[in-house]
Amino acid sequence: MLRFEITQNGKAREVKLEGDDVIIGRRNERTPVGLDLTPDDLVSRTHARVWREAGEVRIEDLGSRAGTFVNGEKLEHAQVLRPGEVVTLGETQLTLKGGLPDRRKRNAPTGTRNPKRKRPLRPRPKSVADPQTGSLPGNTKVGLHIELTFDGKTRLDVFDRDEIFIGRKHPEADISLDLSGDLLVSRTHARIWQTRSICWVEDLGSTHGTLVNGEAIDGACVVNTSDKVQIGSTLLRVWHVASTDMTHGDAAPAEEVPHTERQPTVSDNGFPELDSYPVYKEEDYRYYPPGERSAPEVEEVMKSRKSPMGRVRTTHALALDEAFGEGAEPSALMEILPNLPAQLDAHADAGALSDWLVKQLPRWLPGVKRAALFAIHHDTGRIRVRAHVPSLNPVMSDTLAHRALEGRRGYAWVQVSKKESVRRLSTHTGLYVPLVCASRELGILCVEDTEAGAEFNEADLAALMVIGQMAALAWGSRLEAGA
Repeated sequence: MLRFEITQNGKAREVKLEGDDVIIGRRNERTPVGLDLTPDDLVSRTHARVWREAGEVRIEDLGSRAGTFVNGEKLEHAQVLRPGEVVTLGETQLTLKGGLPDRRKRNAPTGTRNPKRKRPLRPRPKSVADPQTGSLPGNTKVGLHIELTFDGKTRLDVFDRDEIFIGRKHPEADISLDLSGDLLVSRTHARIWQTRSICWVEDLGSTHGTLVNGEAIDGACVVNTSDKVQIGSTLLRVWHVASTDMTHGDAAPAEEVPHTERQPTVSDNGFPELDSYPVYKEEDYRYYPPGERSAPEVEEVMKSRKSPMGRVRTTHALALDEAFGEGAEPSALMEILPNLPAQLDAHADAGALSDWLVKQLPRWLPGVKRAALFAIHHDTGRIRVRAHVPSLNPVMSDTLAHRALEGRRGYAWVQVSKKESVRRLSTHTGLYVPLVCASRELGILCVEDTEAGAEFNEADLAALMVIGQMAALAWGSRLEAGA
């Protein structure tokens, strides 16, 4: 719990905020706001975010129009917020009074704390034509394709990103598709994005709504190439072209990638290599065991998912048997390796081992600010977080996690640019390592660095993979013994 003193129009009041992660702004239809500063019109709808991490309170600006100021200085990146410091948002001032101790029992359930509003996912309105028969223009440029018709004129826009916002250009939001000529379009009207070349459209609480095949939608729904999306008086058709969709003659030359990452390939694998991977924050994730990872099995489930919190792009990849390669081990790893087997053996059960491991990773590896161990529950077919630091619940790209398990490879990644995804994660770079013992998939070990501009390298990835493999052996033996 956090306490703030809020000063508006010369009057001060104190508020207590439940939860460890709170959005500050004004009440709106797009994002749940934990601290509502209405009626200050200079405060953006999603203005800033405060959260607790490693015993400290941190704050970041969320791309607000007027900016966020701490003690009079404009906030450029996330930083620690200390008791007594004054935060200015619009004409409102917040003073952190310090956190109240959490008196709940350590093992008390947390599922009811700071609940998130869930918007319904409606079935996609039926289109007149078969989705597979919709004819597409011959443009094979990779990206999100939007064919729009307004005032009797049709044009095709192609965006080299996975997510766009549609509306009328204004300073409070990054509008990718500006429909200012259409007076029935709201300033921030709708959002379109793709995941695995499945396209989605979502109305963002617009005045006149968003229609798919003549029916108003509430929330998000999948759209096919033959579907007609209406925003104001503008008609849209939406589709995505991936690099593997192009014919050989039209294909662009492959971009250079680090030697540790292979080029995209075409296969029926349900978790193919993508240019970027969606990241989700869920209570648990569906686990696809070996033999059940074909594209048809995975695609059907993916169509019912909510929108991602952000996207990441891989920068390095290493096979498990490459992690011990000559010259890959940083000095920090060499210091802990001699004692690591004995330290792992000191923990009698899998739970204690998991808790100890994630607490050690920030001490062992430079740059690690967050660590989490996700365990596979084979009996229920789910992937759940087993242990994590700090207390903020971790996020994960389960698509990339399954790629790591399937290929027995670890990955280093960075968050994509704001141009590619307006939705931002509070972390910048990370590592995913599969935990496998005697061919049995146990889980995923994840670490992250929240510093802007940070990036894990191949040596960092190799170090975590060595630690992960040794931990997997110890963890697997305890699971076998029922500990």
